[in-house]
Amino acid sequence: MNKKDILKNKKVIFVLLAIVAVLVVTVVSVVMINNNKGTEKKVKKESKEAITEQGIIKDETFGNLNFSNTTLIKDGDQYTLSMDVTNPTQSEIDIEQVNVNLKDKDGNSVIVLLGYIGDPMKAGETRTVTSSVATDLSKVKSKTIEEKKGNE
Repeated sequence: MNKKDILKNKKVIFVLLAIVAVLVVTVVSVVMINNNKGTEKKVKKESKEAITEQGIIKDETFGNLNFSNTTLIKDGDQYTLSMDVTNPTQSEIDIEQVNVNLKDKDGNSVIVLLGYIGDPMKAGETRTVTSSVATDLSKVKSKTIEEKKGNE
């Protein structure tokens, strides 16, 4: 081999090494980015917490309406209360809104959430009522439900 061939081989080897280095950096970058995305999703998922206090999640009846499947979920600073409302009667019930009074262990009101039912409920109908608030509800131990009247 002459000097010219050796020099040419060195250039080819250098170019190949450069290409391999770029590929390695690209693959490592993609893997790291995907790992970070997974971590972000995991952190968000772990921030959700179900409040399982029996006084909150218990089924209740108000008037002729049944409130069941109650959940109180904490997601970051946001709390979301959700309940299924069922009209078990053979008649239409016209209660547009209810107040959901969330209370602490001493029975003191922490906050009153609005449960919007909407149009009159037909016999046997079930709807889901949801209310969210950015107030700390970690001390809530029970709830009461009452009809919201007028501009209360």
